[in-house]
Amino acid sequence: MAVPTYRTHLLVCAGTGCVSCGAFAFKEALEEEVARRGLGDEVLVVATGCNGFCERGPILMVHPDGIFYQRLTVEDVPLLVEEHLLKGRPVRKLMYVPPAESAPVPKMADIEFFKHQRLIVLRNRGRIDPERIEEYIAYDGYEAAAKALASMTPEAVVAEISAAGLRGRGGAGFPTGRKWDLCRRQPGAPKYLICNGDEGDPGAFMDRSVL
Repeated sequence: MAVPTYRTHLLVCAGTGCVSCGAFAFKEALEEEVARRGLGDEVLVVATGCNGFCERGPILMVHPDGIFYQRLTVEDVPLLVEEHLLKGRPVRKLMYVPPAESAPVPKMADIEFFKHQRLIVLRNRGRIDPERIEEYIAYDGYEAAAKALASMTPEAVVAEISAAGLRGRGGAGFPTGRKWDLCRRQPGAPKYLICNGDEGDPGAFMDRSVL
C-alpha cells in the first residue's frame, strides 16, 4: 500500500510540558482548520514526542520549512493556517524571542541553547510520532539492532558498545560494555538482560523517557 505524501508536516509537541499547556486542544483545532481550508491532502498534523523546549509550550514545528512557533493557543490557529500555509508568510509574532533581544529566531536550530547540541539517541525528538513504529523505521530505526543480530558476534557487539563509551544513566555511570561482557561470560544459557525503565535514583528518571 502506498504511503501518502504531504508538502507540509505540522509537528505538534505532545510532551508532558506542552500537553499541560493545552497542546491537544491546539492540535485538534489545527486539524479542524486544515480540513476546513481544504488542505487535508497537502498538510499532515502530527503529535510528536517532547521537543525539548518545555517552557515555551505548546510548540509547533513546520516541516520542511524548519519554522518554530511557541506558546501557541487555539486562537492562533486561523492566523497560522492563513498566513503560513496559504500565503507562505511565517508569523513572526508567534516565534521565540531570546531574552534581552527584540528579533525573533525563526528556527529552533538557531537558538543559542540548542545550536551547539549534537543529538544522538534523541535525534528524532520532535520530528516523528513516537506511537508509529513505521516512522521510526523510516528514520533508520533498528538498523543497529539488525546489524548486531544478523552480522556481528557477541564479542564484537560488546567491543563496539565498550568503544562507544556508553554508560548507565544512574548515579554510578557504570560502563554498559562491562555489564554486557559480565553477562556474556557467565556460565549457562539462556541469558537475560533486564532493561530498567523506572530507576529509583532521583537523577535517573529519564530512563523511561529515553526508551
